[in-house]
Amino acid sequence: MDIAKSLFSSRTHEGYSGKQNYNQNVETAISEDEEGEDKSKEVKLDMNKNTEKDTISDLSPSITPCPGGPFSALTPSMWPQDIIAKLNQVPEDPNSQPDYRFDEFGFRVEEEDGPEQNSNKLLSEPFIEDPQHRLQWVAYLEFNTPDKEETETLTWDNLGTISRTDKMRSMTRKGIPHSLRPQLWLRLSGALEKKALSKIKYQDIVKASSSDALAFAKQIEKDLLRTMPTNACFSTFTSTGVPRLRRILRALAWLFPDIGYCQGTGMIAASLLLLMEEEEAFWTLSAIVEDLLPASYYTPTLIGIQADQKVLRSLVASSLPDLESTLIQHDIELSLITLHWFLTLFASVIHFKILLRIWDLFFLDGSIVLFQITLGMLKIKEPVLVTLENSAQIFNALSDIPGDIVDVDHLLEVSFSVSSSISQSMVDSHRRRHLAFLMSDQGTLIGNPEGDSNLPKQHLNSRQHPLKP
Repeated sequence: MDIAKSLFSSRTHEGYSGKQNYNQNVETAISEDEEGEDKSKEVKLDMNKNTEKDTISDLSPSITPCPGGPFSALTPSMWPQDIIAKLNQVPEDPNSQPDYRFDEFGFRVEEEDGPEQNSNKLLSEPFIEDPQHRLQWVAYLEFNTPDKEETETLTWDNLGTISRTDKMRSMTRKGIPHSLRPQLWLRLSGALEKKALSKIKYQDIVKASSSDALAFAKQIEKDLLRTMPTNACFSTFTSTGVPRLRRILRALAWLFPDIGYCQGTGMIAASLLLLMEEEEAFWTLSAIVEDLLPASYYTPTLIGIQADQKVLRSLVASSLPDLESTLIQHDIELSLITLHWFLTLFASVIHFKILLRIWDLFFLDGSIVLFQITLGMLKIKEPVLVTLENSAQIFNALSDIPGDIVDVDHLLEVSFSVSSSISQSMVDSHRRRHLAFLMSDQGTLIGNPEGDSNLPKQHLNSRQHPLKP
């Protein structure tokens, strides 16, 4: 406990974390990676190192956001120095009010209409890390690291494997401390191991995917400013996050030719970049598309996510029979709404503070969380949905569900209650069945779709060498 206390007490800034920064241009990003390849091993649990200023801005020294203030929950290299500098200036008219402000994650909040009615609770609570919450986690990690010597200082490098114990699961349901999220997500998702075992380095992938002649480059360029337009880190081509997002999406499309580029991955990548450095975000995104989700989720046919929509409808029928009857009665195709939820892992539809809590669980338990959370949201809204009189009302109400969620603890409680009988093996069984029928319909499966043996092995092909396809 003494070590845990010492780690905690040395922290000077709550609510965010970060390591080194990547520059806008590819060449600088690559050289920084080559020079700092082993720097991650030096990062301790207090994550107190942040010596590089953001190269997007010429301001020096870098301006630090106030805890709980605009941009304070971002990884430091994403801080938009020009905007923070303007916010810190004293206005000429002390009575003037800005048209908008920015929240802790850099999202623009319009002031003229006041806080959104359905989000006022979220907007009114500053996002500041609870010291005792963080201390509890550091102490848990300290005493549950099997390979660490008793006198050895706990660092991220010697943390070792994180066991998915009941205690760990209980703590994760209450939320991972924000300053620990980047490193814990890396480990829980398997991204850190994926990076270590990869035969090709990220900087080599960036080099190989940097050509504008690549088939997916033009579409990625079109989508860069569409991905997260209300966030200051992604609103213009000079914003801190845009060059990083471009490199990550190109790198992912190059590494996994079966996928190429899918718009859903852009929203996930941008969300990761708000918390993680570029290479960390890339390997985490790679773990998501290759390991945490079915292999065919982001392929051009989207057959994997189509299968999951049929799985979801089966689970709705068994867990929410009243809602299922309403959907059938009014001929509502639920997947027209929920497919996008799954495609972006809720990143495009739910408040970011709630998204973080959902992703804590997603990285711990995998894709079953998508079904649990969706069933939970539908359960919360079910009493209203079953009273609506026409399909347009029902469709609109279903579409509004994620944005109406303001109490994440209530959402999680309902989600785990309504899905208590659902297991990963059950989800996998449903997936195989629905995937087989979809493949049969498309003519890509020969034989009886009821037979699991007819299904090909589901895995993504990835390039293993930067010079070879």
